[in-house]
Amino acid sequence: MNNKFCNRGQPRALCQVLTPDTTLKSLLRMTMTTVAVAIFSVLMLGPFSSLLARRGDAGPVRDKGAPARTDAAGTKDRFMHDVGNVRMTLTNWGEQGNPDQLAGYFGFEFPAGSENDFLFSSGIWVGAIKSGQRLVSTGTDGDDGTNEFAPSFDSYIATSKQYAELAGKTYIMGAKEIDDDGDWDIATDDLDGNEKPSPDWDGGGGFIGHDDDGDGVIDEEEANGEDDDGDGLIDEDTWDGDDNGDGNCKYDPEPHIDEDPAGDISHDFIDNDFDGYVDMDDEYPPDDPSKWYDGDAVPGSNDDDGDGLEDEDGVARGTQEFFCVYDDCDAGAAVTPDPDGHTPLNVMVLQRTYAWGEAYAGSFILVDLIVRNVGEVPLTDVHIGLFADPDVAAKGESGDDASVDDWNFYDSENLMMIQGDDSTDSDGFGPGIFAMKIVRSPAPLEELDIVFKNFDRVSGGDPELNSDKFDMISDDPANNSGPTGELGDWRYLMGFAPRVGSWTLMPGDELPVTVAFIAGIDVADVQKNAQWAQRIYDNDFRGPAAPDQPVFSLEAYPDHIRVHWEDNSESSVDPITQIEDFEGYVIQRSSDTNYWWTMKQYDIINRLPTPEFERENLNLGMPYDETPYPGVNWDWRTDANGDTVGRNYWYDDYDVLRGWTYYYIVQAFDQGIVGAGVLITPIGQSYLGATAGYTEATSTIGTSVDEVFVVPNPYKGSHEQEYSGAMNEADVKYYPRKLWFMNLPAGGADIDIYTIAGDHIVNLEHPAGNDIYLWDMRNKYHQEIVSGIYYYVVESEAGNIKIDKFVVLK
Repeated sequence: MNNKFCNRGQPRALCQVLTPDTTLKSLLRMTMTTVAVAIFSVLMLGPFSSLLARRGDAGPVRDKGAPARTDAAGTKDRFMHDVGNVRMTLTNWGEQGNPDQLAGYFGFEFPAGSENDFLFSSGIWVGAIKSGQRLVSTGTDGDDGTNEFAPSFDSYIATSKQYAELAGKTYIMGAKEIDDDGDWDIATDDLDGNEKPSPDWDGGGGFIGHDDDGDGVIDEEEANGEDDDGDGLIDEDTWDGDDNGDGNCKYDPEPHIDEDPAGDISHDFIDNDFDGYVDMDDEYPPDDPSKWYDGDAVPGSNDDDGDGLEDEDGVARGTQEFFCVYDDCDAGAAVTPDPDGHTPLNVMVLQRTYAWGEAYAGSFILVDLIVRNVGEVPLTDVHIGLFADPDVAAKGESGDDASVDDWNFYDSENLMMIQGDDSTDSDGFGPGIFAMKIVRSPAPLEELDIVFKNFDRVSGGDPELNSDKFDMISDDPANNSGPTGELGDWRYLMGFAPRVGSWTLMPGDELPVTVAFIAGIDVADVQKNAQWAQRIYDNDFRGPAAPDQPVFSLEAYPDHIRVHWEDNSESSVDPITQIEDFEGYVIQRSSDTNYWWTMKQYDIINRLPTPEFERENLNLGMPYDETPYPGVNWDWRTDANGDTVGRNYWYDDYDVLRGWTYYYIVQAFDQGIVGAGVLITPIGQSYLGATAGYTEATSTIGTSVDEVFVVPNPYKGSHEQEYSGAMNEADVKYYPRKLWFMNLPAGGADIDIYTIAGDHIVNLEHPAGNDIYLWDMRNKYHQEIVSGIYYYVVESEAGNIKIDKFVVLK
């Protein structure tokens, strides 16, 4: 057996050999209060009681005979989720992580911004028997990075439920079940008569063929607005009401809702109209051409609904989503193939990944996969495998320091592989925990046979032949690996298939799988995050959400930066509670986008509906409370016709230095949701930057002292410019204090500083040639000054004098 492995300090092209790994285990079950259950009835009574429905909502489906086509290979590309508390790199060829150590990318960074990295490489395995052969196609496999998938079309599609742009990246914005383009017409489209756009106009509930309310009976309700089974719930488990044929009676949008998602739906490999036919293969029914090509009104264009606009009414559910398609059909496209080569199964994988910015959902990424047989022969005894080579490494660790000190085990209660780091080496108690969890399969999760294997580089446990890989993911669970016995560079693999029967993919059939990549500070934290990942999947990839990101912009002035924002967040509706729960704004600033300082907070003066959060209700007031008349820090916003449509706000930050670049974010927060906390729009990459500066006309010239000023004023203990070189906030006290005199005369000046009692503190000599003087806040005896009010006298070489004061608070 070839025991090559990739050296962690170098790209995958270079290889050598090494040693094993260790153990640890802890189980925690997250409990929810009665109030939490009440608030999350939609999340838990709905989805949790219908867990079987979402877990097993689609088996291998539809034998339509004619296989879907594949396109010529696309361009390889990689992309990174970066809106939550993890940053994860994915590709459009089925591999995750950063095995080639590319600058600017992280395999799986936690927490975001820490530079801890938990993942070298991972990928899906699809195994099946094809024409009598045991074959496995891999995204990567651990021995030498065998990758047997290639992009099916160029690049990827980036979408978001709430962002059109995030720090230089553009997204196709549009939320599922929302009329994003406003073309819903009450006269023609109000099918349920409630006078508003409806995603469930027929009133059905649950998934057909499943026990959605957990009462042991399947589809016992009729979509009639009545409690047919006498359980106090209405239309929660219906057999009818599935107008669009997707098996889900709770998603049947009225006309003009979700009708123009990202891309060209006649050429996106997705069955968008739920009739079993994909893209240009869809010519059914033959007597109604309006329903051909997945319901695309303009095939070959991104204007799917024919209204002249492109991609304006989408179906995104995450803060950040990426969609790509890859397949194993080209035998010559395999990278570092196994000794027995690559024999294609002819499967295509549709991959959509989800990230959220809210804190409760920020530590995991959901990877949703649809495996489709695009060949001409059946695939029998299908097994899915999840392989990963995690390296749980703290910032600065590389090579063997990062990789050979890990341990792992299988958490059977959460269907999750868990990997951690040695607690006794140079990075202390370890930077955290990495895990991968099965969230969905075609069979109910509790009816799966799950195989767990762990192996390390030195033992040479990586399988290389197709038959070896198939045997590993289809092994008897009785032979599962136990927790690692010692530290090492451990990989792990989870294979699964139904406990009873087997999966067969006929040509055109699909098999859905959803996986969660999860981080946490310890095992208990990972298990809590795993439960949130499951809940969000069970609720159609949605959970409680922060208010919409405020629309904001920056404007630089000679002596300050102005932050403008609109009131769009104030009408946000939470997707779960369905109420407008906006509570306030926070304006934060940073000089490096890592450390953020709260500059201003606004909070509606009210009493919160949930007592649990009332103690956090500061009642600071809104800009219009501070100044009830427009023109000071707010004004009315009007449309092109001059009609009032809302408010504009602004905040002026004078605590700036000329020539310095500052980054700002305006966040909106809600009133709090039990179990999720107070939700605030994420910083992510949605900040903006501006450089404070002066025009030539306003800059100091000659000997004038009229425009001299001090920043920061008041000085409050410390500020972000004092972080230069500091590793963390606690280290700031060891760095020099900084106070700047700005706009000094270019010809030079003397600066004398006095206490309020008139005692002379220090004389500072400002040389000619620039207009800024940095003072370390020490007196003439090199001692730090204390809190108080101080006067300064600036005298230019020409004898011009200015007297002013500044305040120090420590």
